[in-house]
Amino acid sequence: MWLNENAGVLVLVLGIAAIALSCAVLFFVLSLRSRLAVQRLKFVGMYAADPDTHEVYASLTVGNRSVNEVAVKELGIRNGGVAFDFTALYREKAGLDARTHIVIEQRHSIGLKLSVAELGRVLTDGGKLGTLRMYALDLTGNLYEGRIGAVRRLLAERRKGAPQAERGTSVSLEEQKTPPDQGAADDDAHPPRPE
Repeated sequence: MWLNENAGVLVLVLGIAAIALSCAVLFFVLSLRSRLAVQRLKFVGMYAADPDTHEVYASLTVGNRSVNEVAVKELGIRNGGVAFDFTALYREKAGLDARTHIVIEQRHSIGLKLSVAELGRVLTDGGKLGTLRMYALDLTGNLYEGRIGAVRRLLAERRKGAPQAERGTSVSLEEQKTPPDQGAADDDAHPPRPE
């Protein structure tokens, strides 16, 4: 009896629930497709340093997030509106022949390390430094790019010169606390501590 009286409301509620469930499933499928099926490259540029020599360099990574491999025709860095092709340098460092295609396999990445001198090749017009973007151009003409702000910071610091701590102009807290008028007698009373 209750079902007979409220059948219209029950059908309406079930219809709304079915539409909401269909929308959720559709959103999930499209989201999964965009993450896996669509070719998309991710760019990471890091300001890095060698742990032994402390020499700084730019560490660049191009990751393929899709389930299809991507063949890259050109790989480089854009400074503002000017593109600098590093494809030949990548092939040389990876030990590839000049005619070999650069292929980023599905769910894999490739990397390129650039010294400060190599990175300095992207400066134009008297050392002008704009927004740095890493880019890749595939064989079908699709352009992928991403900002590499940390690499721009590395290049900007190196153009200005070594940081203050590297130039030896910093003063430690112990040196700041030592009064300037201490005599030789104080030095004899307190021999230097071994470092």
